[in-house]
Amino acid sequence: MKRDILASFLLLALPVSALAQGNMNMQGMSGLLNVPDASVLEYGTALVAWDNQIDGRFSRNRKLNDQGNDINLGAGIFPHIEIVGRNVTGRTTTSGSDLSFDVKVQLPWELLHGVSFALGEQDFGGSVNEYDTKYAVTTWQYGKFRSTLGYGQYDGRAGQTLRLDGVFGGVEYAATDWLSVLFEDDGHSQNTGVRLSTPDYLLPEGWKASMLWMLSGEEGVDGRNDWYGFNVKIPLGQKYERALPSQRARIAVAPRHVEILEEQYGLDPELEKNPLLYPPNSNIQDPNIRARIENEAQLKREFNASNLEKVRVQRYGREWIIAFENLSYNNNVIDGLAVAIGVAASILPEGDRFYLQLEKYGIPVFGLGGEVGAWDAFMNGRGGLPESVMIAAPTNKLRRRSGDGGFVKSTFNDVKDYLAFRPTVMIKPILSSTLGTEFGVFDYSLAARADVVVPLWQGAAFNISKDWSVQETDDFTKDGIFGGVFRGQRIPDGVKDRVISQTVRLGRGFTTMLSYGRFFNVNDGVSLESRWEPGDGRNRFRVILTDFEDKYDPRITRNARLASWRYFFQSTNSEVNITAGEFYSEDSGYKIDFTQHIGDTRLHLIYKKSEGNNFAGIGFTIPLTPRKDVGRFAGVQLTGTPSWRYDINTILGEQGNRLVFGPNVIPTEFFNLRNGYFNGDRLSPAYIRANQERLREAWQTFGVAEK
Repeated sequence: MKRDILASFLLLALPVSALAQGNMNMQGMSGLLNVPDASVLEYGTALVAWDNQIDGRFSRNRKLNDQGNDINLGAGIFPHIEIVGRNVTGRTTTSGSDLSFDVKVQLPWELLHGVSFALGEQDFGGSVNEYDTKYAVTTWQYGKFRSTLGYGQYDGRAGQTLRLDGVFGGVEYAATDWLSVLFEDDGHSQNTGVRLSTPDYLLPEGWKASMLWMLSGEEGVDGRNDWYGFNVKIPLGQKYERALPSQRARIAVAPRHVEILEEQYGLDPELEKNPLLYPPNSNIQDPNIRARIENEAQLKREFNASNLEKVRVQRYGREWIIAFENLSYNNNVIDGLAVAIGVAASILPEGDRFYLQLEKYGIPVFGLGGEVGAWDAFMNGRGGLPESVMIAAPTNKLRRRSGDGGFVKSTFNDVKDYLAFRPTVMIKPILSSTLGTEFGVFDYSLAARADVVVPLWQGAAFNISKDWSVQETDDFTKDGIFGGVFRGQRIPDGVKDRVISQTVRLGRGFTTMLSYGRFFNVNDGVSLESRWEPGDGRNRFRVILTDFEDKYDPRITRNARLASWRYFFQSTNSEVNITAGEFYSEDSGYKIDFTQHIGDTRLHLIYKKSEGNNFAGIGFTIPLTPRKDVGRFAGVQLTGTPSWRYDINTILGEQGNRLVFGPNVIPTEFFNLRNGYFNGDRLSPAYIRANQERLREAWQTFGVAEK
């Protein structure tokens, strides 16, 4: 009789326009109450949800629902794909819990007008699959109605509810933009309920909060048969719209510009004979020379006013070379590059060309060159991205002038300049945690870390870091009811790194950093990191070698031997990073890290293999600092971290639900090539072209507005 009701569901709706999608249900997936529908979380959106409906081994009767805690964290990591991490526990969050992952893939086109289709699985992967259910579902939309019909197969261990095992379905009626009424048959019970959502104008753009209330007709414990939950959707990216490469107009390239591209921005032979903007014997009263001097002075003033420092300008005919360092745009260096482009394009004469040489502690890390008029049009919304020179880890384009006193004196002046006390202090949280274990829902050790980087001379810096413990759960202390089971993973107070490093630019995309000192609190030794980023930066190769000895027991070594390859997919703004070899604990294996860039947020899918163990996980990286940091105070700059990462991992295979700490650890201190010089691996031509709209948006935000 109950199955006959499903036939009537579809009679309530006929197809037309789509309703809002990506509303979380009480089973860790987009849908109605317990039933999934064919929608997914919007791309670039994260969702945090909680409800009090649980079943399976966490309920007092496995065949019935109970009251507890069902916590979900999801993301639209790709268009038409949603991934949700789910943690289920009983009435208390200090006992055991179950961590699982749900995945749903939506067909990217409609089967019929208004009809969508999706495939999904609850409790995907893992070694103890409590809620494993595979399903297919279709949703038909008409006006304010959404009808859903699906079929599932239950293979989990949670109990005998058999929810979504067989045919299921339901109907949602959106009475207003903030109220929906829902009716469903989930294969175990018939449920009715309502969803209340915040109106669009109430929260910041892209944010949405909602409450779900459910009344179940055939379930309950101790007479209770209603359940409720809350969720919040959060946009992860910036407000600007990113266009795919296929949607961007191609820009015609002038013959002379093609010549510049082919020569990698070489200088004209005739200008080589007399390259200086104004030689020492020049008449500075000459109007042409006077105008050039004024342009150079104005460039330096505007760059400094925009918090770009160590500005040096040279001109060769109509070619301007501008070297500078980024001071304040630490969230994403592309913002600082955009401001530099905008300033140069707005000041320099029409028809001239410029080459921007972005440096870090005197080491060139990125070069960009193009025509003033074309870049001015792009930055002010009057044209497409010019076909310009973009080089990662370029050679130094600045020429040493005859008045500089030769190589020795020039080198001494560089050292003297960098010896000036101007450290950067970065404050960030450090978190060691477990999620969904037999000992609790969430155990953690939280500390605050200060990373201090003091530049010494060109390419050299001293990095010292110190941790202060802030808060720990009982299981990270000896007073825990389980005997401090995680005490070995706690974050203690004290100095962690005392490292001096020297970075060398080798040209043609090669950069190497050699570091010596105390690493990770317990290791003395030396570390070598070398990277090669050829061409447009889609490919990046990296080698990491360490020679560490434990400061307490020199017989304990931690000698890593790692090789890494990263490929950036420009069309989707994503990358895959594969690292293999011997990791920090000398455990052999490999790690595959797939990253999706959404604005300054990065979402990660992880697969690891180490010493016979297989792991899968999800994670995210977010900035904990504003897009533009403040300048220096008494020579010291204080910032937050542009890349704070948190991962959730689970062991795979029939190995039980045992905990394994520290596999596949890549031994890199905070101040490394990736973070200290190359903007979290985002300072490449491929990344900048993929996010070219960000250049214009950053100039409109930080450049034009300040004039």
